[in-house]
Amino acid sequence: MKITCRLILWLSLVALAALVGLGCQTTGHDQIKESVAMAPPVVERPQFIFHKVMAGETMATIARWYSGKESKWEEIAEHNPDLSPFRLRKDDIVKVPIYVATVHAEQPSYSTAHKKGKKTPGRRAPGSQSDDSGPPDEVFGPR
Repeated sequence: MKITCRLILWLSLVALAALVGLGCQTTGHDQIKESVAMAPPVVERPQFIFHKVMAGETMATIARWYSGKESKWEEIAEHNPDLSPFRLRKDDIVKVPIYVATVHAEQPSYSTAHKKGKKTPGRRAPGSQSDDSGPPDEVFGPR
């Protein structure tokens, strides 16, 4: 019985030493690089900015907001065949192609529609005071 206990004790010590030896093994830099060598995740770029139409907006005013040019409305209309460019309704969703947009910002909190009585948004007579009740001075882009 003494021999069996000593044998078991000796085998246990050998096994323990082997485990400690394996646990202390270091991994080289190249081995780490190989084990972690994974392709970076593919991040798809969005193709469109989705604009929710507010009352009075047209594709031209939406185009002016995102590209700075009302003439870009035709390109926006091509990507929205289910919408009439001249009869947009409140809460319609207009897809604005990323390549058209020079401003990739959220849509404004106010309507891009022309205000009655103003000729061109963003232009003022020299010396006139600013009016904080409406949209900011820029013709397009974020505030």
